[in-house]
Amino acid sequence: MINWLHARWYRPETGWDPVPSKHAVKYADGEWKAINEGLLDELEARAGGFAGKHLLDLGGGPGQYAVAFARRGAEVTWFDVSAIYRAISERKAAEQGVADRIRFSIGYLDDAPRILGQQFDIVFNRICWNYGFSDRRFADVIYRLVAPGGYAYVDTNHSAFQRDEIGWSTRVRTWLNDRLWIKIGHPYPPHGRLAGMFLHYPLRLVVIDYRSLFNDRIFFQKV
Repeated sequence: MINWLHARWYRPETGWDPVPSKHAVKYADGEWKAINEGLLDELEARAGGFAGKHLLDLGGGPGQYAVAFARRGAEVTWFDVSAIYRAISERKAAEQGVADRIRFSIGYLDDAPRILGQQFDIVFNRICWNYGFSDRRFADVIYRLVAPGGYAYVDTNHSAFQRDEIGWSTRVRTWLNDRLWIKIGHPYPPHGRLAGMFLHYPLRLVVIDYRSLFNDRIFFQKV
């Protein structure tokens, strides 16, 4: 509720941007150098190819994966809250010759179903789960965005990530989200919550990946 109220006052479509430009440039540089081609190969094989499919990069950030998907033949929608990241992504897409294969749209991640008004063959959500208004609501947002028979991939840090480095305020907010499902700000979900939520939906295929010490990953196909 608190996150939702904050979002009523601060609107990205009217110019508010939560990402400082200096941070955005530095983060983008690192992310563009670290694209995981192995992940792309794996997702492409599981989804039966990207060519011609409508793919949503939900929380697309500096656009490295949106561009990579477009280069592999997908019709991509990049969606994020930051206009600074949008400018970086548009420039990169033009430089790599795929600007005509990517649609760019701004808004809070939870508002994507309303703003975009469509479902997708593939929804890709990487390292930005914690920016959803609540864990339950954001799981529903992602599920609704996937077309029947379509696929989703979600990768998020969980609440053990950098636990020894966070301050007392973040510790309190993390505890509230872990134990009581009360989300204030952007704490990571507890380990295992991601799979637990999505397994309540009608799914045809589920792959849960706990190989990382600090990330939960799930790939599923919607019925």
